Amino acid sequence: MDVAPVAPTAVQTFPVLGGLGVAWTAPVDGGAPEGYVVQSLRTNGAWADASKQLPAGTTSWVDSRVKAGASATYRVIAVNVDGESQPSATATGIRPVTDPAVGSNDVLTVDADIASYQTAPAFTDGVAGSVAQSTAGGVRALSAGDLQIALPAILSGPGSHSVGGQSFVVRQNDHECSLTGTLNVAEIAYSADLQVATMSATYSGSCPEGNSLYGEIRIKSTQQYAALAIDTPRVDLGRIELNTAPRTVRVTLTNVGTKDLVVGIKPLPADPTWTRREDFACQQLAPGASCAVVVTFTPDYPNDPLTSLQIDDNTARRQHRIRLSASVYTVPSAPDKVAVDATYSGVDLSWSPGFWGNAAPVGFVVERSVNGIETRFTVPAEQTHWTEPWNGNSYPTYRVSAVNEFFEGQPSDRVSPARAREQVTALVRRPNEPVVLGSLAVPKATQIVPVENAPTDATEVTGAPNGIDIAYVLGDNLWVRQQGADRLVRSAAGMAHPAWSPDGTRIAFNVAGSDSSACVDILTLSDSSVVRVGCNLDHPIWHPDNHSLIVQDSSIAGAPLTQVQAAEQGARIATLEGSEGATRAVLSPTGNVLAYVAAGKSGLVAFQSPDGGTATVADFGFVEGKTIEDLEWDTVGRQLAVLTRSGDRDIIESFDAGDFLGGGGLSFSAPVYNTTTERIVDLTWQGHNVVIADVPAASGPDVSIPFDTSAVNGDGTQCILDGDFLGSCTSPFTATGLSSGRHTLQIQPSIVGGYFATATRTFTVQ
Repeated sequence: MDVAPVAPTAVQTFPVLGGLGVAWTAPVDGGAPEGYVVQSLRTNGAWADASKQLPAGTTSWVDSRVKAGASATYRVIAVNVDGESQPSATATGIRPVTDPAVGSNDVLTVDADIASYQTAPAFTDGVAGSVAQSTAGGVRALSAGDLQIALPAILSGPGSHSVGGQSFVVRQNDHECSLTGTLNVAEIAYSADLQVATMSATYSGSCPEGNSLYGEIRIKSTQQYAALAIDTPRVDLGRIELNTAPRTVRVTLTNVGTKDLVVGIKPLPADPTWTRREDFACQQLAPGASCAVVVTFTPDYPNDPLTSLQIDDNTARRQHRIRLSASVYTVPSAPDKVAVDATYSGVDLSWSPGFWGNAAPVGFVVERSVNGIETRFTVPAEQTHWTEPWNGNSYPTYRVSAVNEFFEGQPSDRVSPARAREQVTALVRRPNEPVVLGSLAVPKATQIVPVENAPTDATEVTGAPNGIDIAYVLGDNLWVRQQGADRLVRSAAGMAHPAWSPDGTRIAFNVAGSDSSACVDILTLSDSSVVRVGCNLDHPIWHPDNHSLIVQDSSIAGAPLTQVQAAEQGARIATLEGSEGATRAVLSPTGNVLAYVAAGKSGLVAFQSPDGGTATVADFGFVEGKTIEDLEWDTVGRQLAVLTRSGDRDIIESFDAGDFLGGGGLSFSAPVYNTTTERIVDLTWQGHNVVIADVPAASGPDVSIPFDTSAVNGDGTQCILDGDFLGSCTSPFTATGLSSGRHTLQIQPSIVGGYFATATRTFTVQ
């Protein structure tokens, strides 16, 4: 069917040098136009063709016959072979009396005022000259340097034009802003080929992300413009230490426009930490001229000071800012209570955090110095202890400093460990980890110090009489560790409770008998020979005579502690009355006090002579659920270590048994170790000590008793016989004319730094 076109739309007039332009939009409905005719309204009210028929693709026409200063009204008709469209809506325009002059100002500007926002916008202030233009699809693209502006291909003339969405787009490098705002056109005229012949305009508005943009458009214009460039609109002094020297920064203002720039700098907000001064030349700047604003910041308060310096000016924006910021932080204080103790295998370094300052804590730095070599180690903020291996051959010093997110504080005073002469050796299990062998510094430890190449999943550990070597149970196997080397010495079902003889030559232990009862065997280390002392005996400990054991004897009603010969099918020597139900028995290094957990109440510890007699009972008054898991004497025989357990909390407490047995009250020192994350499976208190050789069970009045001092590093020894101090002595100990009866020899290393262990041997003279 034959269809005539429908009327064109969006008809408007626009200024053209030497005439008046008419523009329209081609219709999208009806028949396709084959051409257009522009009609003008005559003074008699009639419409007449003003143009000849224009080609089908035409969407504008210039009326060069309209007189300067005259107005004209136009409409457009689309035509094809099937007829004409209805006339379009009308558009009236006025040709200026004088066409705007074509000049030489050719520039695009963008003013992002980047100091006005907490986060700088994507755009930066810029001025770019030599504007190129192109049109496509009703859009005119202007470009200069890194700036591009897309606006309608035809503007109706000078005046204020609202823009929004894609009708006005500013691009800078990879950033784009669909401006919502206003385009104020002061002058504009097109050439006959519809290029912008001259234009003077200002735009302003906001981007979708909320930032505002202002700018100038000059295309071959005679109109001047004002533009301000600030070399550092965002002054961030960064992190500054409190109470250090003031910081000064110089900000340069430059007139990058074509007319004088009038500047008024407002006073800073009341904040004594910021001060400013500026050149008097800043009041008015000729094109290309610069001046300086000097800002000084004094870091006298820990905070994040933020302020802005306001500048009033005669640019299109009318106002600019210099954003001033800093972050003032205090340096962490040096950690306090820095202490370092040693075990045989390493150092236990601990500290209190101190004050972090007003920044987030990051951690600590441990600095080790040894033989002039400094080494630094980092430690997490939640950790206030640190360990590393140390064999005692070198003498390092340590100091600790705290680190917040900006600064490292002053280090603590240096501390240096003394070589360890004693330690608590423990089997420790952490959650979801195997049992490991570790050491604890005494008298107070903050952490388990790892033991190099330590076994895992051992169940029991005991110390040798020299205070250095250990024996441990792993499965059904008995191992000894001497001079750092591990050796399997015995395998047997039910292996448990190893105890090293006072002379260091034998180890007694429990095994499972043929009827599943607990039996006690003794292994001689030199030839691996084994004898069975007997069955229905449990938890052997050695008597200081080196020839007998104290065991729990379940063959007697109540399973009391019983002294038996340390020999094959050893005979019972004596039963300790009142010890029925006793568990966890341990003998003091002096050999005169037997401690055990008394039957009937979890908080009772009994003290008794290994030869029998009345027990002295200490009642710790435990609350329900708290139990004693282990007892261990220190190397002197005065402090009794008590491993207590309550829920998930294990504590090794040190009880002053010497004072208590002397008539004093119960007195606990600070815990040797206190943990809520680790389970103490077993422990033994070790200390470098003299080892006294075996003495015959019965001898004459003249004795010669050898002893080994290799574990006490040549500190010298002192001998005590039957409680009488004999002074310094060397191996062998000799005495003549001793009276008949039992005698007790005690040998101690010479006192060094308050440490003295005790080795004891009892023997009988006949």
